[in-house]
Amino acid sequence: MRIVFFSGSEISIPFARALIEDIILFVTLPPKIRGRGNKISPNPIKVFAEEHGKATVELDNFSDGAVNKIASYNPDALLVFSFGKILPKSILDLTKCPLNIHPSDLPQYRGASPIERQLMDGVSRSAVTIIRMNEEIDKGEIILKKHFDVSVYDDYYSFLKKVYDIGIPLVKEALVCCLSSTCVKIPQEGEGSYAKKIRKEEEKIDWSNDAFSIHNKVRALTRIGAYTIFRGKKLKIFKTDFIIDFYTSFLPGTIVDVKNDYFLVSSGKGCLKIISVQPEGKKIMDSKDFINGYKPKVSEVLL
Repeated sequence: MRIVFFSGSEISIPFARALIEDIILFVTLPPKIRGRGNKISPNPIKVFAEEHGKATVELDNFSDGAVNKIASYNPDALLVFSFGKILPKSILDLTKCPLNIHPSDLPQYRGASPIERQLMDGVSRSAVTIIRMNEEIDKGEIILKKHFDVSVYDDYYSFLKKVYDIGIPLVKEALVCCLSSTCVKIPQEGEGSYAKKIRKEEEKIDWSNDAFSIHNKVRALTRIGAYTIFRGKKLKIFKTDFIIDFYTSFLPGTIVDVKNDYFLVSSGKGCLKIISVQPEGKKIMDSKDFINGYKPKVSEVLL
């Protein structure tokens, strides 16, 4: 089997590792400028490919040269996960098996941020869906789908682990059935929904929302951290619990109790138990270390 693997994100590496013997080419995006000092970070997909002696194509767009380069590898199948670009017809037509791995119960949560949006919405059930791609965003025919449960304590990373556990054997099965033309392809039905890319302004916590909604935002944004303002500086929050039946006269965003290893913050309804944080310019730490170092006080307000 000759697979061309398309991805722009390191979260695809477990899939790539599972299929590495059959991957002949990685198509990825140019390295990005990240972090302090505007340094160019190495492309994790290219690094992984080079470690395994695999060829790569880095592209911003599908120029004729890029299409011809990919075509020269004569792929049996294309596989896409977290690539961020729509494949044109000239690429899709290279094989009868242009497949996409999508971490949602399609047609729900098509688009750029399906994991984050599902966690924000508090879904209790999701799926890994393998589709045969067309030129529309996540609207191709369904090859295979398998559901899994989502806990109210799953965060981005634990959700993603479930996607790997289910998706790796599922995509192997999909490749076999697609190449042998034994798949039953099912058109997507219904209007579905779209998972828009997370906007910068969405990363800030609105304490007037209810505790469960804020908890969902925190666990959805584990990769980057939902944030609030504490003593004039950003405080990212990475792990919480929620208490719905909690009533206080304090305004939303107020610290209402400080324990040894966590502190409680009021919200529009209920309160948040803050378990893990990252003060501006510091590393992620347990709330116990934050409390010992910063001495947050009852009645202080997070903005």
